[in-house]
Amino acid sequence: MAPSVLIIGASGSVGEPLVKEFLRQRSHFGRVAILSEPSKAHKFNAIQNNGIELVLGSFLDFKCYQGFDVVISLAGNTFQRLQPAMIEAAVAGGVRHFYPSEFGIDFDRDDVQQFRFFRDRIVTRDHLAATAKAHPDFRYTLMVVGQFSQWAYSKVCGIDVENHVAEAYGYPDAEISVTALEDIVRYTVESILLPFPPGKSRRDICVRGDHVTWKQLIALLEEVQGVKYQVTYIDPQEAAEKQEAARQRGDESEELKWAARWQVGPSGRVTVTGPLDNDKFGFTPETLKETMQRLLKAN
Repeated sequence: MAPSVLIIGASGSVGEPLVKEFLRQRSHFGRVAILSEPSKAHKFNAIQNNGIELVLGSFLDFKCYQGFDVVISLAGNTFQRLQPAMIEAAVAGGVRHFYPSEFGIDFDRDDVQQFRFFRDRIVTRDHLAATAKAHPDFRYTLMVVGQFSQWAYSKVCGIDVENHVAEAYGYPDAEISVTALEDIVRYTVESILLPFPPGKSRRDICVRGDHVTWKQLIALLEEVQGVKYQVTYIDPQEAAEKQEAARQRGDESEELKWAARWQVGPSGRVTVTGPLDNDKFGFTPETLKETMQRLLKAN
């Protein structure tokens, strides 16, 4: 039977391309629906006319999950900590396959365990593992894709592509793995259709589109845009201090912003080192240069 899928957080930056990919591959699935608060339902009017359902309610209400096999969470940074409650509600509603909002690196690595930006994701992983022990028929998939290519050269990481300036909290030789957002959502949708490893409750899908150093990333920007960048590498400790100041003020959004600047930027931590699962899929992902060429105008 074709799997039925419920998407949480579909109005965000990942949600829109993910829904488009489900529409493109609609014939492979049963029900495909978006869970939305009633006040946000108007955002999805056009989508409903194209074969995507809309479920109105709260992600904490188990009734909203009834009739679905798979849930994909796209919870943003400040909502990551709510995912364990989503998982509980989903399981109570009959869901037996959960995709948490990760789309990053392997958070089991020792070198990322202590960092704030990854904390809530790690808590979610622990909760998924505990849920699988309590419910032997429950399983979950972790998408390990590195950094989104589009975000690697954005202000999230201190790069201004309009003014050709980069202020990076880190080091030029730091490595980074990237995958284009359009490829990430395709990997996600198609992974649902892959057989799950027998006897396993956890599945890691490890893919990447490219792997470069930050020096190479800047060089690619300069090549594609035909300009020279003014680049400054800053001691990551300065961003760590700004992160701590935001935490003390109780400003979680700013705390996560500064955590990302030095924990996700040119830190050498955002890498997908393998073994890779690219060959399980029938397409070749974009390289970082190809993504830049597609999205940036030479100027």
